[in-house]
Amino acid sequence: MTSVNDLPGTRPGPWSDHIAGLLGSALRQVREEILANSEEHFPGLRVSHYRLLELIPADGGRITDLAEVAAMTKQGLGQHVDYLQRLGYVESDRLRADRRVRLVRRTAKGDEAAAFSRAAIERVEDSWSALLGGDRFETLREILRELGGDRPGQPTR
Repeated sequence: MTSVNDLPGTRPGPWSDHIAGLLGSALRQVREEILANSEEHFPGLRVSHYRLLELIPADGGRITDLAEVAAMTKQGLGQHVDYLQRLGYVESDRLRADRRVRLVRRTAKGDEAAAFSRAAIERVEDSWSALLGGDRFETLREILRELGGDRPGQPTR
């Protein structure tokens, strides 16, 4: 029996060579590396939380701006922020000039979690670079930038 989703323990299905399946497999490696020791160091965090922590600028960011960058609704992002705030990874305040605006900043604990995530991603990148060779890995990075809309002279999506 084949699996459409290529679940672990099943034979490869139609997504195996489909670009979405290939990208999903590569992304799964990144997620697994991030989560390998995550619970031990940063209990309660999922990959989506690490991603949000990395998106928050050093001087903080408005919920509206973060939601746009994360491609989430303001409400969804606000729920993530509330969760991270309860765990001590972020803090948020309303701006005095406009009480509707909520500014989110990482705490020292949030900075540590973001660094943990970045280090895990760097380990994956290093292993891929060793596997592919430096030139091929940089070509892969360039291609992904181009496909993602990060083209010189064009607005990013």
